[in-house]
Amino acid sequence: MKIRKLIEITINQKRLNVVFFLISTFSVLSLNIYPLYVLNSKNYPGRTYALIHNNVQDFYFYQAIMNEGANGANLIYDPYTTEPHRSSIIFSYFTWLGKFSRLTNIPYVYTYHAVRILGSLLFFVSAYFLIHKLRLPHPNLAFLFFLYAAPLFTLRNLGDKIDKIPFMYWWTAMDPVRRSAYLPHHMIGGFLLILSVILILRFFSSGKLKFIIITIFLSPLLAFIHTPSLFILLIVLPSAIIIYLISQFLQNNVKFLWNLRFILLLTFVYWIISLLFLTFMVSQTNKGFPWNQYLVWERNLQYPLNKELIGAFGILFPFALIGILSSLISSKFNRIFVAVWFSVPLLLIPLAPKLSISNIRLIQGLPYFTLAVLAALGLDFLFSLGKVIVNKFFKIPKTLVAFQRLPIKLISLLFYSLIGLLFLIHVFPSIVWSIKDQIREYSPIFGNTYLDNRLHQAFNFINKNYPNKTPILSTFYTGNYLPVYAHTISFIGHSGYTNNLSQKEPLVFKFYENKMTDNEAKSFLMDNKITLVFQGPEEKPIYPQYLYPNILKPVYDKEEATIYVLK
Repeated sequence: MKIRKLIEITINQKRLNVVFFLISTFSVLSLNIYPLYVLNSKNYPGRTYALIHNNVQDFYFYQAIMNEGANGANLIYDPYTTEPHRSSIIFSYFTWLGKFSRLTNIPYVYTYHAVRILGSLLFFVSAYFLIHKLRLPHPNLAFLFFLYAAPLFTLRNLGDKIDKIPFMYWWTAMDPVRRSAYLPHHMIGGFLLILSVILILRFFSSGKLKFIIITIFLSPLLAFIHTPSLFILLIVLPSAIIIYLISQFLQNNVKFLWNLRFILLLTFVYWIISLLFLTFMVSQTNKGFPWNQYLVWERNLQYPLNKELIGAFGILFPFALIGILSSLISSKFNRIFVAVWFSVPLLLIPLAPKLSISNIRLIQGLPYFTLAVLAALGLDFLFSLGKVIVNKFFKIPKTLVAFQRLPIKLISLLFYSLIGLLFLIHVFPSIVWSIKDQIREYSPIFGNTYLDNRLHQAFNFINKNYPNKTPILSTFYTGNYLPVYAHTISFIGHSGYTNNLSQKEPLVFKFYENKMTDNEAKSFLMDNKITLVFQGPEEKPIYPQYLYPNILKPVYDKEEATIYVLK
């Protein structure tokens, strides 16, 4: 009977876990999608919201690559600069998504968001599984921390007023709403990173060869989809092993260390193979512009993390510090691994410039996951310590004797339920701020966020009458979205992927002001091998008449857009 009752309790607990996971995950993803729903519901006659959820330039960049894939490309070709350059494997998984969209007749933007949400679900499932495999005292609380951990607020001078905003508000992957379903490759990369960690921990606990073999096969995929995640794993793994070996040595477990030799050898093989894949992906930056810009960005983009990061980790950070200490003294490899996973990348942040990487890369290894796990461990340590102190040093008043008779499990449940409730109350303002900020940012009518519906006729005209990779001239913001809807290459259109943008943009504006002579305009177009000139909603207000009628011939002429070619 006891065994049967135990089985029933286990089944009921699993059901509760499933319900908790579904409710908590659905809640955070609903919050993520809500701003899109609100923005898409705005009634701007003749315009449609482009379903932008993050940086506009990159949002269109990913879809432009999808358009390349739909038109037959396997590697990506920079859609925002007309100079000859080499194709690259970097981001080429978006070309596969484009092929899928073409095959299924699903618009690129829907495929993009579907993969983003699907990646998020895989990420959350794997994270929940890992939390349970770590055998935490209160796994659901740790998962709740992971989902909703939010930055603290600070006062910041923004323009002409002082405003209350979260720490690291400038990095959108930090708040719980946005990071729950961030960029597609970030979500898939997070899933693969956690899956790799699960397999490594299983290999260390069981010694079964299949776990490390699967991890080795995952390595090139992780390097390809999200290189920073593999970089973090390669930093953390040897550090965790060294600390674990030291802890075992201090306990005189020499025989145990000898038994680990097979596991350590195969782990080293995995590390070397992964390093080779990482090196290969970094080598892709040697292919000239724009791929060499990644190295420039890495060296130059150093963010003020020393001033903002602790505040961005929020109220959980001090508990996580306690969790680190309790994990390190536990002598358990999985606990040590999590502690190192959180702390070592943070300790390396001051060295980021010397490593020729952006310091932001060192917080792209899922710090909120490890923060949550360690905070839960820290709270459990404090709860256990509190019990010891109360039992040893305090006499329970007669009025509270009834509470002493309560089962410790019930007291623990009440305590951690209260912690969870207080935590949600604490993060609520950050959630509200994030949602309002997204709606505020994308509500104004701009030509690249709320597209004129009539422009699709112009895009269709280009696609029917001109070949793939047709060079086209437009102003910057138009050039950002043109390669998504028409198989063109923009002369300018992205601050990171347009070569010599600072030199080109003044020339483009002068051209659209109609201030060039006919010879200057003709030379400008011919020297840059530009086939089409696009005069749409962003360009016509600059000069509403026909551009350079002596040298340009309109081949498409509507109120919303005029497209020219050289006579």
